[in-house]
Amino acid sequence: MAKARYYTVKTKRHKLRTGRLLFLLALCALLLSILLSVRLLTSLNAIQDQSAWIAALPAPPADGPQHLLLYSVSDSINRGTVTSLVLLAYHPAEERFRAIVVPPDTLLGVEEHGFMRVAEIFGLGGRELLISSVSEFFALPLHTYLEVDETFLPTALDLLQADSIWEKLQITSGGDILAVIHAQGLTVAEQLERRRNVLAAISAEVLNAGTLGRVRNLLEVSPLIRTNISWRELLTAMGKYKDTPFAQAVSLTELPGEEQVQADGSFWLADTEALPQLANWLTDQQAVIPHGQITVEILNGSGLPGVATAVAGKLEAEGFNVLRVGNAASADFETSQVISRVENMDAAKAVAIMLPGAQLLKEENPEKGVHVTVIVGKNYLAE
Repeated sequence: MAKARYYTVKTKRHKLRTGRLLFLLALCALLLSILLSVRLLTSLNAIQDQSAWIAALPAPPADGPQHLLLYSVSDSINRGTVTSLVLLAYHPAEERFRAIVVPPDTLLGVEEHGFMRVAEIFGLGGRELLISSVSEFFALPLHTYLEVDETFLPTALDLLQADSIWEKLQITSGGDILAVIHAQGLTVAEQLERRRNVLAAISAEVLNAGTLGRVRNLLEVSPLIRTNISWRELLTAMGKYKDTPFAQAVSLTELPGEEQVQADGSFWLADTEALPQLANWLTDQQAVIPHGQITVEILNGSGLPGVATAVAGKLEAEGFNVLRVGNAASADFETSQVISRVENMDAAKAVAIMLPGAQLLKEENPEKGVHVTVIVGKNYLAE
């Protein structure tokens, strides 16, 4: 009888010790999980810029366009150069973006420093100076920025280890990507398109998982990105547009101007007279002349069929009144032309925004019966 009680007590003690051990193991697992979660959130939160000057950025309007500056830098830690820059306006009612491509060698006036190339501003004063200079140049408030550090691109691609990325970008490793982006002879638009394809491939791979997998994937590539929005907002935005074709979501144009060559190199001199029209288009404000009242004829001077029709569709989508489409007297126009047929150039300037690289001319001719004649040249095909 005493022996039975001994075994019963021993069994109870064993169960008690086992229970305590399991409790301690569960507690350790919980603490480890909390520590890992804190570490994960800390790393993800590093994506969001918490600098003091961020608080001075205006909040986006509830029912108006949100202005976003998207740019890439060669080395953000050591304040490298800006390699690409796009100013966007997101229109929530249409769920569409309008975007202006700004060449990195564009001259901007920088407070207390005079005129500088966009590429050099980041190295001088970092994000704050770059954002304030672009905002002042376009006379528009900037609500959000998204910075991409190109030095981390090779690592980000290798970390994701996705065959689909290699196939889409036609590379064998992440180390090849910078050579692809910066290949000799590419135009600003071509370089931008390659960067867009790279970022689209990375975004698709980050989202190619469940909720926790997406968070983990974003953590792996987090050194690539810096922004003033939270990582949750960033993931939400990525997911919202992951299946939307770029051409359907974004209307794109380039900053009008011309290249100037000096002893210290070339730079892009923006057409400052076109900036008010450009800002109106970006923000979808009422232009000086409503687009529906601007009559246009479009002539194909490139020698390739269908180009004038494509431009007509582009202009009609922006609300312009295209009266006729045909062929120019010559098929050897190297550069597109936007010709004002009336004294007031405002209509021609509004059309020229949609044809980056076009010459803006004035040849009054009431017999044409249109405000603007567009001759599509061969340079349009290269955009």
